[in-house]
This record gives sequence, structure tokens and C-alpha cells, in this order.
Amino acid sequence: MPRKKNIQMKIKDFLINEGIEMLALVPLSRLKIVKRYLLEKNGFDENANVIMMLFPYRTSIELKNLTVYASVRDYHFFVSELSQKLEAYVKKHYPNAKFKVFSDHSPIDEVYGACISGLGFIGDNGLLITEKYSSFVFLGECITDLTPEELELDYAPEIEVKGCLHCGKCKKACPSQCIGQIKDKKIECLSAITQKKGSFTKEEEKMIISNGSIWGCDACQNACPYTKNAQFSKIPFFNEGVISCLDMNTLSSLSKEEFEKRPFAWRGYDVILRNVKLYEKEKSHD
Repeated sequence: MPRKKNIQMKIKDFLINEGIEMLALVPLSRLKIVKRYLLEKNGFDENANVIMMLFPYRTSIELKNLTVYASVRDYHFFVSELSQKLEAYVKKHYPNAKFKVFSDHSPIDEVYGACISGLGFIGDNGLLITEKYSSFVFLGECITDLTPEELELDYAPEIEVKGCLHCGKCKKACPSQCIGQIKDKKIECLSAITQKKGSFTKEEEKMIISNGSIWGCDACQNACPYTKNAQFSKIPFFNEGVISCLDMNTLSSLSKEEFEKRPFAWRGYDVILRNVKLYEKEKSHD
């Protein structure tokens, strides 16, 4: 029996109004499923459809010692807020529809999905790169049993997954020279080093100090030619509460609630405190 909607639904307009203009509809059957249990848990089968979405997060504020994604609030809060609004919007039109927003903890390979739907391509650093925002985008998707007609969206033409231009700039810029290296060498990305527990080695401390970031690493993203003309995010969430420099005064001023909304909070207070102390120690020698 055909499903009946209450009033006209313009999901594309809804998403664009939320600052999400990079989106594409693809059938689930085209995608790589990596966590099938999440599909089964939410009642989806192979006939489901997926709206791939990109959330640009790059801010225009000059940053001193944090990677861009760590300077703003944890994007999972943005996804949670979007999910509540979007799922409520869809239910008004199709009360019996199955509709679920995912991001990060997803049943599909999100980078692959974004690539075959034409939203971007894979860089040598393994990140999704877009012409408009470079690699400064978070990924998410809506999975639903609604048809393209009900969603009022057309399927994106299937595109072959391709790599970048292989200019080598990201490899050259990488502080630990781990891009393109075989995994057996166990060469860690600087971003992973800043997130490790315990003590740093002297070599790790030197690498962190010379790169200027106490959490994460944007070296390969900043070196990418696509970043030169990349646009900044227009989404309010990623332009509010930006921390340009995390020093002891700023860290101490964060309430427990504010700290827990930050991307580095998952690793615990002691880890970020250790990193800030390293930054303060080096700054005192300047």
C-alpha cells in the first residue's frame, strides 16, 4: 500500500537551510557495509536509500596550537542536534517511515560512499578531499526506506572511486613521514602521538613542539593544493566557541560541562593537561 505524506516535504531545502549543501542520494546496495548489525538494529535491508552529507568545519579564526577540528565543539553534538530536527521533520511528513542519521559510528564506509556519490575523492593521506572545502569536512548520512520520489531527490550518478593528483605535498609536509608507508613499520601520525597516554619520548616532544599543535595535526591538509582556495564553514555550530589557543588559563576556565563538549575530552583531562604543560614549558623558553 502506497505511503501517504501529510504535507509537501522538501528535504533538500531543509538540509541546505541547516548549512548542508553538499549531499547526494545513493542506494544502499552501491555502498560498502562495514557494520551490518547497525542496519539490522534499525530495521533496514538492502533496499534502503542513503543521503550522504558533508559538514564543512573549517573556521576563519587563526589558530595557534590546536588542529582545526579540535578548536571547535565536538561535531558529534552537531550531528545529534541535526538528527533530532531532521528525524522529527521527516516523521511529520511520513509518520511510518524508517529514517536514521549516522556519523562516524556508521553501518557504511562513509569515505567510499562520499566518493562514489560524487562529493569528493580520496587523498594520499586517506582523507576525503572536496574542491570546495578541501578535506576540512565531517561525514554523515541519513539511511531511510523512503524512495527517491518520496524524498524528492534523484540518485547521484555512480562515479568511480579515484585518488588525488598525487602531487606529493602532503607526504612532504607530514611531520612523521607516515603517509604512504607500509603499516608494518608502525610509523605513527603526529595526531595519534598527541593523543597517546603516558609520557612522550624526546623525539615525540620535539615533533609536537616543531609542528605547533598540542592536539591533532593539520600538516597534510594545510599542504594540500585544494586548501589554498578552500571556503570556510557557514554552519553556525562550527563558528561559535572557537578556541584559538589552549593554554593553562583557557583550560582552567573551562567548566566540566564545557570541557566534555570538546573533541579532545574523550581522551581524558590528564592527557590534554600534559600537552598544555608541554606547550607552556616551551613558551616559557621563547
